[in-house]
Amino acid sequence: MSRSPLPFALLVLALLLSAGCRKETTAAAPPPPQEITTGATGRYCGMALSEHNGPKAQILLKSQHEPVWFSSVRDVFAFTLIPEEPKDIAAIYVHDLARAKNWDQPEPGMWVEARHAFFVLGSRKDSAMGAPEAFPFSDEAAAHAFTAAHGGRVVRFAAIREDFVFGDPSSEPISVTPIAPGPSR
Repeated sequence: MSRSPLPFALLVLALLLSAGCRKETTAAAPPPPQEITTGATGRYCGMALSEHNGPKAQILLKSQHEPVWFSSVRDVFAFTLIPEEPKDIAAIYVHDLARAKNWDQPEPGMWVEARHAFFVLGSRKDSAMGAPEAFPFSDEAAAHAFTAAHGGRVVRFAAIREDFVFGDPSSEPISVTPIAPGPSR
């Protein structure tokens, strides 16, 4: 009695297809953040980033080599919400105020991927441009310590809505979901 090679061939084919699917779902690491250069200018204000105090932000697009710079962290949310802006975002980085020693001009290397950060909204501290700011922290406990000193609430990236970014700067954001203080890590 001879065996048909068909079941073995089907098994090999299934294993090859399964391996191919796993490769496709493995996400590539995001490109690393770039450091601010002397020529870096804010996307919306057109001014040199060095002329602004406070945390900055950058978006790395798949379609270009240079980052899109922002003189205010709040502006990075505007970029993601404006339909006319490019959507081929490879990474979004914001200054990490949990690690920075100098909040006015954070040191090189003080970046955190924005979608992993904790943001303080509605604090008594404004951006260098005098507008409400989203203050970013890599550490949730540091964000809550900031709110204890300056007021505000802690939220994640996905909770920041249009009413905070484009709304009346004097009004409180109404669409954010605060994060309750968690246990210290």
